[in-house]
Amino acid sequence: MMEPIEERRDLFQHIRLTMYSAAMYPMHLERLLPQFICGMGLIVEWLLELFLYLVCIHIAVLYVCTLYLNFHSGDLELLVNCMIQTIIYIWTIAMKVYFRRMRPSLLEELVDSINLKYRTRSATGFTYVTMDQSLAMSNRWIKTYVYCCFVGTVFWLILPIVYGDRSLPLACWYPLDYKAPTIYETIYFLQSVGQIQVAAAFSASSGFHMVLAILMSGQYDILFCSLKNILATVAVRMGKSKEDLRKLRDLQELREPEINEYYCAEEKTCDVEMLFHSNEIQEQPDLMTTSNNFHRSFRKTFKNCIEHHWYILDCLKKMETFYNPIWFFKTGEVMLLMCLVAFVSVKSTTANSSFMKAVSLGQYLVLVAWEFLIICYFGEIIYINSLRCGDAILRSPWYLQMREMKNDFLMFILRSYRPFKLTAGKMFSLNVDRFRGVMTTAFSFLTLLQKMDERV
Repeated sequence: MMEPIEERRDLFQHIRLTMYSAAMYPMHLERLLPQFICGMGLIVEWLLELFLYLVCIHIAVLYVCTLYLNFHSGDLELLVNCMIQTIIYIWTIAMKVYFRRMRPSLLEELVDSINLKYRTRSATGFTYVTMDQSLAMSNRWIKTYVYCCFVGTVFWLILPIVYGDRSLPLACWYPLDYKAPTIYETIYFLQSVGQIQVAAAFSASSGFHMVLAILMSGQYDILFCSLKNILATVAVRMGKSKEDLRKLRDLQELREPEINEYYCAEEKTCDVEMLFHSNEIQEQPDLMTTSNNFHRSFRKTFKNCIEHHWYILDCLKKMETFYNPIWFFKTGEVMLLMCLVAFVSVKSTTANSSFMKAVSLGQYLVLVAWEFLIICYFGEIIYINSLRCGDAILRSPWYLQMREMKNDFLMFILRSYRPFKLTAGKMFSLNVDRFRGVMTTAFSFLTLLQKMDERV
């Protein structure tokens, strides 16, 4: 017996919490308070956002001052270390401003349109898939990624405690004696908040990209299954007998099972005997509108698949519009950070620096590379899935009714073979080859930096 229609759920619960912690997404506190004090919610939210901005800005300014004061010192490791932190905090501020102040309407529109309109499961047929696996994968990946980002950045806060010398997590210039009582605790608190904001901003910006890609891949899986079972859906609309359905199912099952047919969905089988008496049919009265005209029933069924395809492409276009300016600058930021962090890591190792500092730098190096790999990998996943709609429709026994649906099939197949590409600034595609190229360029700059250090 077929399972009932899946309940609609919030697909962005975990990533939204991460954006809340970085003040990158409105919490709408005014909606939770009584009407006569709802304005207090807006004030609290605005003050929190302002405080977090000031924390990040003051750390970035202090590192710029440190660079200026030590520019002629000849200590290349110190200068590079300051440059790393300056780039990190400038990027953190930029992400917070972009998400919350530059593109808030597009961000909320993207989240709301997916949450309200996504398909929970594929159309009626001999098999079906749901969004369960896609949502589980999305939650698992974003939790792992957020935890790693927070561990990697917050790890710096442990160093002063381990050393016990009243040093600061972030070594930068201060215009006062930061070791004085009360002042030290205040500065330590502000730097702790700053590091938490770094972790939240980095994980929210690239994590949201990852979540969107996984969820859209889940929608592609649902579309693929609907296309694969399109003749079964038409047969149900036409009120075919159980014997006709069994014959059609046997023809569809003649094909060998395909490896990696879906990105993450698990295909489930429906019982033909109970097909007409399932809860899904009862809750979708449009399927009970029978017609002996195959072409009319097919066009109505096929229209639903086309509308779903348009919905996926519309969401991907919004995702591309939102992210392509960010990833253009992200490419340069990753090359700089990979080069600089690797240089400081090698320099610290050869100078017999502390083990804890080496571990902290190693975490930064891994997180920077992992973040850009996530961006490029899921860009390639979207590209691959966008090419597979034509293959999905050919998994059905299409040859049985080729005369009636030939034109529709051909038009859809031609349209589906136009791939969708996520880009960085509309200048180059995001894929694994781009990741490899950026890593190669970064380590080429590292070699140049090491040669400059040898000459000093």
